[in-house]
Amino acid sequence: MLLFWERGYEGTSMADLTQAMGLNPSSIYAAFGDKHALFSLAVKRYMDSRAQYATKALEEPTLKRVIRALFDNTVAFLTAPGHPPTCMTLAGAMACSVDATPARDLMTEIRKQNQVAMRQRLLKARKSGELLRGINVDDYTRYLSSILAGLSIQAANGSTKEELTRTAQLALRHPGY
Repeated sequence: MLLFWERGYEGTSMADLTQAMGLNPSSIYAAFGDKHALFSLAVKRYMDSRAQYATKALEEPTLKRVIRALFDNTVAFLTAPGHPPTCMTLAGAMACSVDATPARDLMTEIRKQNQVAMRQRLLKARKSGELLRGINVDDYTRYLSSILAGLSIQAANGSTKEELTRTAQLALRHPGY
């Protein structure tokens, strides 16, 4: 998982995988089928473990706490030691060759699912009166997704926790609710 996360789908070779896993290529193919199947399992592991920071934020009881937690949890995640300073769903397979289209499509689908979950939480906030009627839920979902993805890009560019926190605080000054 860490190898795909750090190097992306296409940047991770079978030689890299055999070295990291301590297996020979035939054992990897026998166990997982092919590189894409192994990548899919690594992505599932990432989503089930590391990527829960956003899911937890969406479970907060009020919209204000949801938005705050989305930014706080994202900054904490991106700056935690022990993994690359970016989101695997962005770095894993954003721009790929035609041969890697299934990996790119998998990452795109996950990002879309994340936006659907965020949109659903915003609709819940609309129903409770926390989100102003004049706010377009779809636009606000894209806005939040864009800012959060931008934090990941800035972390990959080397921004510090303090810098990311200040950027998140700017976004929180204009929450839209």
